[in-house]
Amino acid sequence: MASQASEATGVTIDHLAKVSRTKVFFGHQSVGKNILDAVPGVYSAHGMTAPTIEQSKTEHLDDCGFIEHAFIGQNEHPLDKIRDFEEKMISGTGGEVDLAMMKLCYVDVMGDTDVDKLFAAYRTVFATLERDFPKVAFIKVTVPVTTDPALRSKLKSRLTGRTQSGPADNLARERLNHAIRQEYPGDQVFDLAAIESTDPDGKRVTGMYHGRQYYRLYDGYASDSGHLNGEGAHIVASAWLKAIAQASPR
Repeated sequence: MASQASEATGVTIDHLAKVSRTKVFFGHQSVGKNILDAVPGVYSAHGMTAPTIEQSKTEHLDDCGFIEHAFIGQNEHPLDKIRDFEEKMISGTGGEVDLAMMKLCYVDVMGDTDVDKLFAAYRTVFATLERDFPKVAFIKVTVPVTTDPALRSKLKSRLTGRTQSGPADNLARERLNHAIRQEYPGDQVFDLAAIESTDPDGKRVTGMYHGRQYYRLYDGYASDSGHLNGEGAHIVASAWLKAIAQASPR
């Protein structure tokens, strides 16, 4: 797994050493926890010790690198998550870190989400934070995607009369992710959705909905419809650490 992750993401010892010198803040929910849980294994696979990973640390007494994280907002309320991330930066975190990022969850963007309104709020908050904290590097993270519903779920949906909206949800996520990619330079974006939807052979896993293409989570990286298994988490965490190293001002 380690060599596969290194080959797929290009993460190196130098990248990992740079992350270890960087003060990082990460606001997230459950997929973010999948990523963080895999970080020690990425370091171990390269014969290194991971930096300290702590939840909601209130004070940092030394100049060593660390990864501070917090569960921001509440799932299915993306605007609240964005505001919570902003509040945490304003209330002290912004003055303590070198690099910060937040990740929305797949349940925050569904087929009926007003993507334009959500992206407008996202863009406004990041513009404000970048103005107020010019020494902090901000990474923007694309929204994770989900697998396509299993055949059994589709059959159940037809029998119960409930709408199967999985593809519509991934299509909405792709709309938001496309806006993020278009708005920000590549070195400011961690394209989580692209990594999740790329199989080990480098092929993007796609689907079609109403004549429009969307990307979906590769089944081999999934522990359920939206979370990462051990292999998927290792691959994503490797790419995440590389993205931090490339954006870090340290």
